[in-house]
Amino acid sequence: MGKRDEARARTTAAILRAARQAIAAEGGGALSMRAVAREVGLVSSAVYRYFPTREALLTMLIIESYGNLDRALAVISDATPHPAWTDLGHAFRNWARGAPHEFQLIYGTPIPGYVAPPETIPAAAAVAVHFLAAGATSSPDPFDTAELARQLGPLTAGLPGAQPAGAAAVLTELAALVGFIGLELAGHFVGTADPADALYAALLRRQCTTLGVRED
Repeated sequence: MGKRDEARARTTAAILRAARQAIAAEGGGALSMRAVAREVGLVSSAVYRYFPTREALLTMLIIESYGNLDRALAVISDATPHPAWTDLGHAFRNWARGAPHEFQLIYGTPIPGYVAPPETIPAAAAVAVHFLAAGATSSPDPFDTAELARQLGPLTAGLPGAQPAGAAAVLTELAALVGFIGLELAGHFVGTADPADALYAALLRRQCTTLGVRED
């Protein structure tokens, strides 16, 4: 990599870092290209040479956040060919609690005016694959339908042992984890199940029963 490429890489990283700080302070909807440029020390027009639109910057931030979550889950998946659902669930929650603004960026309230483009799909799928590998090998009765088989058959085609009904169950339970973590980060368990460790552990155990997989 030449000096010019190195300089561009440093500036790109600085822009992404400044954008993340802005989102942490004010939320994704308030992200301003002008403010990011000012934080990095660029004139407002210069930042567009790195990210042609605000949407392009948001897309890169979303892809990076999925990548960070993917790596956190890979620590579990790489340790065994058949990771435990509960281990993945705890790793997901730990990552979200350590990076709440990244969690909100990819799973929280949609940013007004922003529609995630197709290039975010592989990044999101990489996260789901960890859970599919852990829990999609059975065919729970409520999910064993012709319509779900038609929809999810292509998804399971490349996953050894995965069943369409199992994949449907996994996506449902993954949605439950996202919902739980989102409520927890927003403080909705304060005054009831706070801290929420025991409630989350109970949810994971119930999910293992639904999915027909081991707890540990």
